[in-house]
Amino acid sequence: MKSIMKLCLATSVMAYAAAPSLAEDFSFTVVAGHPPITKGVAGIRDFFIPEVNRRLAEKGEHTIKWTEAYAGAVADVKGVLEAVESGVAEFGYVPHLFEGDKLPLEQITYVTPFGTDDLQKLMKIIVQLHDEIPEMNEGWSKANQKLLAPVGIDTYQFMTAFEVKDIADLEGKKIGAGGLALNWLKGTGAIPVSGALTTYYNAMSTGLYDGIMTFESAIAPYKFYEVAPYITKINFGAKYSSALTVNLDTWNSLPEDVQQIMETVADEYRDRTAKAYYDAGVASIAKAVENGASVLELSAEQRSAYAAKLPPLATEWAAKLDAQGLPGTKTLETYIRLSKEAGLGFSRDWAAQ
Repeated sequence: MKSIMKLCLATSVMAYAAAPSLAEDFSFTVVAGHPPITKGVAGIRDFFIPEVNRRLAEKGEHTIKWTEAYAGAVADVKGVLEAVESGVAEFGYVPHLFEGDKLPLEQITYVTPFGTDDLQKLMKIIVQLHDEIPEMNEGWSKANQKLLAPVGIDTYQFMTAFEVKDIADLEGKKIGAGGLALNWLKGTGAIPVSGALTTYYNAMSTGLYDGIMTFESAIAPYKFYEVAPYITKINFGAKYSSALTVNLDTWNSLPEDVQQIMETVADEYRDRTAKAYYDAGVASIAKAVENGASVLELSAEQRSAYAAKLPPLATEWAAKLDAQGLPGTKTLETYIRLSKEAGLGFSRDWAAQ
């Protein structure tokens, strides 16, 4: 009898150990300052959330009820990082280009303009960079969140109310841009004005700006061509600008199988979003032209001349971070090396003084 009882007990213990984690029902809020016409936000709504839910349903163990708060309903573009950090929201679309003080290492592509316009390749480099520079992920940890997916945007161009046939045409003009992109106007004679996608249209329609620097895929959805009908292709390059993140306390509380599903879907979201931005950029320019916009493409020589006019943005940025105890120079040199290994170049050697 004792042997039978021991056998039953052992069988019960083994069955319990092999059993899947107890099913749980979660409720999460995801926030974004941008509306879903922004591809990164649309990808969360249309792919990340439904795909996570679908894969969880296949396993039949956990469910998630999502509250989606986009277009600044809970936090504006400069408030998403804090909303996720504090736990107001569990997930967020963080435009870290506005968070240079808190996430300085994430700004690497904004201090190295005139790089590649191949967004999909760029995103793979950014993933490698985070693997090689642990301090980049530590920056997110200090903000009490985990980086689930870096998000890039297609190449930046000028949109103006006046023609730009040469860099000299920017002299005295008020040009709007976000974050460190303002530095791309140094040495041009233009007057940089800080702004964001959600404010550009009104700023140009009221004359506050004479033009903006923005990425191609934003042109048609935001109808910038109505107030700035001149598109000048200078090709500042694709940029790593935003991220899908999760509150670190929330993440650490999730069952491992839920974490695995989210990480897998986040990787797919990153790649799909990169392709969506690139494709949308081409379509956006075409739609702007259909609606009366004109396009002028500056030559490779003009692009190189523009790059040469700029101060040593990257090395100045790196030296400043080195002085703060952060690996600025290491991050810059690693990024340049990874880009070269991927066959991608720049119109200027940003690692040189």
